[in-house]
Formats: sequence, structure tokens, C-alpha cells
Amino acid sequence: MKHLSSVWRIRLFFWVLIILLKLFAQAPYDFMAFNTFLGYVPIELSFHLKRFNDRRALAFWLLLIIWLIFYPNAPYVMTDLFHLSWLHPHTSINGILRSDPVIWLNFAMMMVCALACLLVGTVTLDQTARQLTRLTTPHQPRLRYLWIVIFMTMASIGIYIGRFLRLHSIYLLFTPTWFFRQLWSIWSGRTAAFVAIMTLLQLIVYWLLKVCQHFSIDDNK
Repeated sequence: MKHLSSVWRIRLFFWVLIILLKLFAQAPYDFMAFNTFLGYVPIELSFHLKRFNDRRALAFWLLLIIWLIFYPNAPYVMTDLFHLSWLHPHTSINGILRSDPVIWLNFAMMMVCALACLLVGTVTLDQTARQLTRLTTPHQPRLRYLWIVIFMTMASIGIYIGRFLRLHSIYLLFTPTWFFRQLWSIWSGRTAAFVAIMTLLQLIVYWLLKVCQHFSIDDNK
């Protein structure tokens, strides 16, 4: 493992995680293998975006669009934590959490999937925004923060679509007209509030990651 790059460590982690989920995750949590796979797809796509260093390359823009379509699947996995309620973790007597190992094993599984997709996804989003800014506006590097907000807002809309309309990113590729008709019909005050909350949550996670990234550096000064 010492000689593996960070990219390959992440790949192996997700491959092993998805295989284990497919083999051992039991109903009603057997859907986690597929959701985690969807959350991993934009992470893998971001690795390939690094190959392009020319904004004139059509392949870069096509891959960027596909990445953007699939990116909401990464933060989406954290909303699966609501399904922990299916375990009925509280006792019926005094409401204290039960110590059943099955409950806590499922909790650990859900947390690993949610954190892995959310954290690694956020890091790759930052790298993608940085690359896009470097290729389009190299003299204005701070514009990457604008891209980050835009991407996170679009991801929040995607999460809403997936969670409440039960639509996957794949619909946008094969039935875009029907997909956008569905999109126009969802807007309301509650939709806007959901998008704002989820965007803020992603921004907080991003900020915490950046603070932690420089934490050890500052300590060594």
C-alpha cells in the first residue's frame, strides 16, 4: 500500500466497500451497494479530468458535463442515514438507544458509505473547480470558489430530485426533455429551503476540510 498513489488507494477502498456491501448488506439496506457505486462514479470521473490540460479539448468539456450530472450522487448518500430509522434503535420503555450489535453494525456501514462519498466527493469537487478555473480564468484563481458554490447548489438540486422525485442521474442522459419538465415542476418555497440547507451543509463540510488540511501545516510553523 505504501507504493500506491492516493488515487489508487481511493479506488481500492471503494471497490472493496462496494463488493462487501453487495455480498453482505442485507435487506432493507441492500440498496447501499448501488447508491455507494453511484456516489463513487463522479469521484472516478474526476480522476480522469486531470488528464486534460487544454480548455480547447472537447473531451474535457464532455467529461466535465458527465461529471456534473453524476456528482449529486456523492453527497446524496448522506441522506440515506435517514433510513437508520428502519432499525427502530430506541427501546419502547424509556427511549434509550438499544445496544444490539446488528443496529450498530448497520450504523457503522451507513456512516462509512456516507462519509466516504461526501468527503472524497467534496475533495474532488474542489480539485475539479480548481482545474476549471486554471483552464478558463488562470489570472483569477479565486473564481474557483464561485464554481464550488455553483456546483454545490446544482448538487443540492440533484439531491432533491433523487430523494423526492426518485430520479437518477441516468435519466438526464437518456430522457433529457422529460427530465427537465420534471425539474421545472418541483420549485416551491420548501424546495428552495431544502436546496439552501443542503448547499450550506456542503459548504460547511468543505470549509472544515480546508481548515483540517492546513491544521498540521500551521502547527509545524
